[in-house]
Amino acid sequence: MARDQRRLAAIVSFDVAGYSRLMGRDESGTLAALKAHRRELIDPKIAEHGGRIVKTTGDGLLVEFSSVVDAVRCAVDVQRGMAERNSGTSVDKRLEYRIGINVGDIIIDGDDIFGDGVNVAARLEALADPGGICVSRVVRDQVLDKLAFSFVDLGAREVKNIVHPVEVFRVAFDAATAALPARRRFVPRRFVRAARSLRVLLGAAALVAVGIGAFAGYAAFLRPQVIAPYSAQDRRMTFAVLPFQAPVDDKAGAEVAAVLTDAATGIQEGKVVWAQVASRHSVEQAVKEHATAKAIATALDVHFLIRGNLAPAETGYHAELLVVEGPTERVLGTKSLRVATRTPSAREREDLEVALASLTYNALQAEVQRARSKPDAALDVRDLSFRAYVDWNDKSKERDAKGAYVAATDLLNRALALAPDDPLALYLTARVNLCDCVDGWSKNVDEQQAIGAAALEKYLRHDPDSASMLNVKSELFALRGRYEESLLVTESVLRRHPNDGEALHDKAYALLKLGRPQDALVALNELLESGRRIASDSAALAASIQYTLGRYDAAARMARTAVAQSSAEESRNPRLGAVALTLVAAEARLGHMPQAKAALADFNTAVPTVRTVAQVKAWMHPAADLAGYEPLFEGLRLAGVED
Repeated sequence: MARDQRRLAAIVSFDVAGYSRLMGRDESGTLAALKAHRRELIDPKIAEHGGRIVKTTGDGLLVEFSSVVDAVRCAVDVQRGMAERNSGTSVDKRLEYRIGINVGDIIIDGDDIFGDGVNVAARLEALADPGGICVSRVVRDQVLDKLAFSFVDLGAREVKNIVHPVEVFRVAFDAATAALPARRRFVPRRFVRAARSLRVLLGAAALVAVGIGAFAGYAAFLRPQVIAPYSAQDRRMTFAVLPFQAPVDDKAGAEVAAVLTDAATGIQEGKVVWAQVASRHSVEQAVKEHATAKAIATALDVHFLIRGNLAPAETGYHAELLVVEGPTERVLGTKSLRVATRTPSAREREDLEVALASLTYNALQAEVQRARSKPDAALDVRDLSFRAYVDWNDKSKERDAKGAYVAATDLLNRALALAPDDPLALYLTARVNLCDCVDGWSKNVDEQQAIGAAALEKYLRHDPDSASMLNVKSELFALRGRYEESLLVTESVLRRHPNDGEALHDKAYALLKLGRPQDALVALNELLESGRRIASDSAALAASIQYTLGRYDAAARMARTAVAQSSAEESRNPRLGAVALTLVAAEARLGHMPQAKAALADFNTAVPTVRTVAQVKAWMHPAADLAGYEPLFEGLRLAGVED
């Protein structure tokens, strides 16, 4: 029996992300674009780097290189070239390749190749993001000291038809940031909500991180840096949650207090970037041995104590929470909430998170006040980051958005110069760069958003499982019209956190944009029926989904809820304020013309320059739930809006 012909080679697998969706929308245009990219960029780059195209598979390519260095160089050149070519193309028409690279033993059969080396390359390609490159460990090891690119360890992955897990690395280069569409003004919902609630800022277990630096400095910005840890010796923002107290001889109250203490401790423990929390066992011991707040704080070596007192209410209990400065025993802030049962409901837990976020901010203000006595040159990364947020928040309240940005950015630049990968400094940089307030004064919002997209990837290199960060990534995919990829990310979050409200919302949004409103409704109902308070954007999304399903009564009801919860600023926002148009159209579809006219008048008051359907189409943000949805415009015409 003749032996197989074999050789060692670098194998590169190319595939177009979302190709079926693109062909479904515009078959001839997609095919023409694919051929142009092949003819003008991809095939010449492969030839330039000494590659051989083994075969094509419609939207994919299998390429063999004798040099792994040339294989990686070629892949990066292709992705950079594609990013440049896509920069002037609308997001719904872009062709973006995923690329996987492996080095392995291959079987030669004429002009074709086979074997696990080929199969692994294909599996790596499937793991890559659109516009991205994934490689195996052997590829990373062989080019690590020969090329300037860095590599992000994505861990070992089980892949189909491969016996052993494959160690996967992502090539970190700057092409993805260059491809951010300039025509969209996008602010992740978490940052819009943060203006109304500190829960998003201080209540998340894993914090969102987005970077800083000049637009031209992406390559340097994305290089790996040494992360400055939040040392256990650093006692700033250190907390102990003391056992909550119920009235004497109230057994049921004591049980509620114990449950709330446990929940509050867990919430505070989740704030790993902002704070440190004394262990439950050490708190129990300190409370047994000491009576005063000062003595307990000293024994635990913490700056702040969180306490809670329960009193019977008409239904359940009234809980008053306090944050106390340990050394002075001064009460820095209080918050109240109601608890009906021994097991807090989803809404009661949400109230507890908001209360603790507010108390944590009170403590942060105290730390900043303490740091103001230091010489300016002596401020370290924590001092700078804490002060940046408090100063930014204070100036924002004064409606000085540009002044707030300048003040915070100066401090955060200094913080990141000291510790380029400090998670808190990166997170706060995200807040000031992605805040919708930037639109009011910035001359280059797109640049700031591009910086944010770059740093999102940077953060995920060292915390790839952060649910909060992955939710932002999902939203950025959705921004770019990559709804299938957005859906994959949200589903990966929901597998670990089935009740994650952001992920449930993002899943419903992606499904709506993919033309699957019934599935979107199922996803959103999980959020709406969870017992949480329904944010205006979730109510607006529900209205949009119901409208596409022809359930105009439900659409009008949810739209009214969203409009009632919206601030004046949100009502004028081309993305958030578009729900008012859903209300107008739904009422008109129901034949409720007085209600439709009244809703239209309210919209015209908020946005007086938008009076016709053409103006509505131009005004609506591309990321609005029903942007470009013709049945919405038909409903507006029924309400009397002229073309």
